Amino acid sequence: MQQGRKALLVTTESGKLIQLDVASRQFDVLFQHPDRESVFGVTYDEDQIFLCGATFLASGRLRENRLQDVRIRTPFPSPLRGQARQMMRWFWTALGAHSRVIPYDKPGLHQMNLYGSSLYIAATTWNEVWVADLDLNVQRRIPLQPHLLDYFHLNNVFCDGKHYYVCLNRYAGRPGHGGYAKFDLEWNELERRALGWESHAFSVIENRLFHLSCLSWRSRAQTAHPHQAGLMMEEQLVFAYDPNEFFCKDFSMDDEHIMIVGGTTAERGQRSSASGVVFILNRRFELLSKEIISGLGGFNGCRLMGCDYSKGYAGSAGEPT
Repeated sequence: MQQGRKALLVTTESGKLIQLDVASRQFDVLFQHPDRESVFGVTYDEDQIFLCGATFLASGRLRENRLQDVRIRTPFPSPLRGQARQMMRWFWTALGAHSRVIPYDKPGLHQMNLYGSSLYIAATTWNEVWVADLDLNVQRRIPLQPHLLDYFHLNNVFCDGKHYYVCLNRYAGRPGHGGYAKFDLEWNELERRALGWESHAFSVIENRLFHLSCLSWRSRAQTAHPHQAGLMMEEQLVFAYDPNEFFCKDFSMDDEHIMIVGGTTAERGQRSSASGVVFILNRRFELLSKEIISGLGGFNGCRLMGCDYSKGYAGSAGEPT
């Protein structure tokens, strides 16, 4: 990609990382997971790209439109397998204590951001935040305060330089209300608040709370659910998409554009063959274009190269202050 072009890194359900030229809408495939495991989180530091998926952390160097010198790590004990795993999952889930399920399942790593010299990763299934160094060693695991219904389906961690925020897809432990938990820089919890519904990709931009609210199959029968999906600013839905056609999981924002990524609706086992979608908005939340890209699976995460306010106070540089 030519220097100076605006590039968006996008992860896919088919295990790829692509680099999308926002102006031309052309893309390069930078990486393919060898087992085609879905890729979720992506961030970078200079030419080093960091990725994560349900069971792995990875890094590589971006050279000549390819990710080279790739390392892939599986930084957690292997979960119990087979019928015994399913029985234990069913037993603890039936009791409403999802945290007890943790040893019997994979961590389900979702979005990641880089603050200072540490990666902050949402370990979604384990209900934890993982902090890793740039060599992909997990230095700390931070569980959210447990409750009886303690499964929040964490989606991302955001830092504004003064606080950490953790996106709670399920604020009360069940599908419906979304929200966030707010911490100081020592990870002492200060606030937990309901906000929107089925929250994804929470950010604080210009002192406003931004997040995606979604509609999943779990909530379609709930009459109290708004049955809408899109980008919210505080409590206002500022851009809506058709939740019967698409499901979106992440967004990026700079001074000119907002990019929202997702895929065509599909059953979980079919998402790798779904089409990816990128909604490109201006900063007035007006739709400029909708790009549907087939052959890559649905899109899971995104990161603008350069300025990306949705990923933090200073992108990939600087320590929280």
